[in-house]
Amino acid sequence: MNYKLFNSDITDLNVDEILESKIDFDRFDKDCQYDISAEFFNRDLQNDLLNESVPYEIKRKHYVFIRKVRDLFEKHDIKINKFYLMGTIMELNEKEIDISILKSVYSNKSNTVWPCKEIFIYENSKNRLDDLLQSNQITEEDYVSNLELLKDELNIYENEDELQYLN
Repeated sequence: MNYKLFNSDITDLNVDEILESKIDFDRFDKDCQYDISAEFFNRDLQNDLLNESVPYEIKRKHYVFIRKVRDLFEKHDIKINKFYLMGTIMELNEKEIDISILKSVYSNKSNTVWPCKEIFIYENSKNRLDDLLQSNQITEEDYVSNLELLKDELNIYENEDELQYLN
């Protein structure tokens, strides 16, 4: 089940009340356990492009949000195992939260917080390009070209000077 909260932020004091008004808790099987994946617009990164100098910090507000949502589901006798909280600066508008709830395939509780999921997309894609280059499946020119495309797609610049030039 997917829910989208507009004009909401994970730091809103009543974010759990807003979520409670959107979810029909009777649709959940109380004998099942669930995982939650929540994406939010991470305003902390809004003014900074993805680069080495941006701190990708896990903050108290992330865990406060997770606690509020877990408590909400617990109040309705619904067990949550895994909770994934992912910040983004590209896929959502400001003050928007996407929440997906799926039946769990896990048996233990855990929280995973990624302040900026794009950096993980970059790392995984770069690692894949590295593997292709090392196994001679792509040329060095293709590697450099694909790496530049990836950086451009995710707005990753090695220095501020690159922002000032148009091709």
